[in-house]
Amino acid sequence: MSKVELRTSTEVKAQCDQNVSLQCDIMSPSPLKIILFSWVRKGKQLCVVNATGVFSFPGVRCDNTNNTLTLNLTRVMPSSQGNYTCKLRSNLTITAANTTVTMQECLRTSEHKVFQNESQVECQLFGVYPEGTVHWFLGSENITESASTKSQLDEEGLFDIRSTLPTQAGTEPYNCSLWIPSSGTYSSHKQLHYSRGLSSGTKTRSRLLLFFILVGLIIII
Repeated sequence: MSKVELRTSTEVKAQCDQNVSLQCDIMSPSPLKIILFSWVRKGKQLCVVNATGVFSFPGVRCDNTNNTLTLNLTRVMPSSQGNYTCKLRSNLTITAANTTVTMQECLRTSEHKVFQNESQVECQLFGVYPEGTVHWFLGSENITESASTKSQLDEEGLFDIRSTLPTQAGTEPYNCSLWIPSSGTYSSHKQLHYSRGLSSGTKTRSRLLLFFILVGLIIII
């Protein structure tokens, strides 16, 4: 090795709510004096090593051992994605290296219910990443066009999705599926077992019809 280099991972894939460590190693052919060793994101210093010690800024933890500076991120979210730069200023050189943090798919919780009045079914999904939408199936039939779906982005970069669907008469289960367009895959499925018979109006008309039939029979007799 003829020059001083910084060694980092080019890309780190993270999962929601997990801790991630970004490591930066100084590779030098000869001893050097560190003037400033740091992790930086969007122009903001997160970890700093200088002549007076190691400094960690709010929301992160930093470790410095044997020319290695480790940036520890806690509970990473989509808002944590992006480029992180390790920088070194020494008596021998000034250099830098980048690491990109990317997020895998996230789904914190989901709720599924049938409304008491039996007029509609609903799927709610919280903490979704990347943004998705809900597809509805009745048996093998895709009935998504009949649904109303809303998506809201929170401050952590996650999406909360709510989808409601008017019910139809029948006994086949409804299937609520989370579709992620960016990956072209479904990441969650839930069957809502539901049976809807005659509506109250239909039942009333049936009772009246039966009543008149009975009255007619009595008159004939």
